[in-house]
Amino acid sequence: MRKKLFFVLIAGMMLGLVTPASATGEREAEWPLDSQHLRAEQAWTTTRGHGITIAVLDSGCQADHPDLAGQVLAGTGFVGVAGDTGRSDRSRDSHGTSIAAIIAGSGKNDSGTGMIGLAPEARILPVRVTIDSETQPVSLAEGIIYAVDNGARIITISESTAVPDPNLRSAVGHALDRGVLIVAATGNNGQSGNPPSYPAYFPGVVAVTGVDPGNEFWPESQSGPQVTLAAPATDILTANNHGGYLRGDGTSYAAPFVAAAAALVWSKWPDLSAGQVIRQLTDTADRHSDATHDDRYGFGIVNPLKALTSSLTTASGIPAIAPVASSPEWQWPAIVIIVVFVAVIGGWFLRRKVFTRKGKP
Repeated sequence: MRKKLFFVLIAGMMLGLVTPASATGEREAEWPLDSQHLRAEQAWTTTRGHGITIAVLDSGCQADHPDLAGQVLAGTGFVGVAGDTGRSDRSRDSHGTSIAAIIAGSGKNDSGTGMIGLAPEARILPVRVTIDSETQPVSLAEGIIYAVDNGARIITISESTAVPDPNLRSAVGHALDRGVLIVAATGNNGQSGNPPSYPAYFPGVVAVTGVDPGNEFWPESQSGPQVTLAAPATDILTANNHGGYLRGDGTSYAAPFVAAAAALVWSKWPDLSAGQVIRQLTDTADRHSDATHDDRYGFGIVNPLKALTSSLTTASGIPAIAPVASSPEWQWPAIVIIVVFVAVIGGWFLRRKVFTRKGKP
């Protein structure tokens, strides 16, 4: 899921391709939260995510970042680190820290002008399932089970495997059976074969693609009929694991926006089931076209303000997708065979007619 990271600040030092943010630059640079997109300030008049724990299955979370201090619970890890609580992040791209901050950043850094998450009163349960190497399905599976059994209501996953591993499938089932909502990024290989991605493509998982500031589909997102929702994925400013900030692109960053939106809904209506939370988000998402579902945007771009201010739906779960009317699989091959047959027969009669004419005096 990791894609195009441009470090802004690392421990106060500029290392990359963008200018360090000014004292108010972090908040101003968070375009997804502005009044043209997720309208966070308006949503926060209803709730800021209090009472909801979100497990982040990733590379850990740098709990001492000024914008994450007090936001991160003690978790665990499944990468062989003794006594691991998940409250640190050794990854080169600050992956887990950046995901956690998009959800629950407090904005306390720089005298209260640091970056803020979409659900700043939610709490993060960090579960380390990778550091920098490829994520193993068994680690993801163990992480899901741990998160479910340790109080997470929402699990967000911006790591994936191309294999529908049975252990991972079983862990997803364990979570769904216990009413835990799983959000997963679809991946960034949309222009490189667009392969399936797990756990995002398992039934019941909220699969998330990305959009840009113009609300246009980010073409590197993996897409397909399994997509549930879309969310901001480009030029995302978030926290790094050295006390500063970074900018990056990727569906990794889209998934936590959806997880945070779910936290807001659940914080307002704590008695809803996971399925009802999902349906509230899908029913109030901003459609990109007249179609109910789109393989790129799913049921639309997540709209937390509309989800919080609309009447509750009576339905539950990810809506069923009506099958697209199409020709049966046999039709085109059959047409080709018929055309060839007619051409052969026609040619035979034509040749016979020509020969007959040549035989006449």
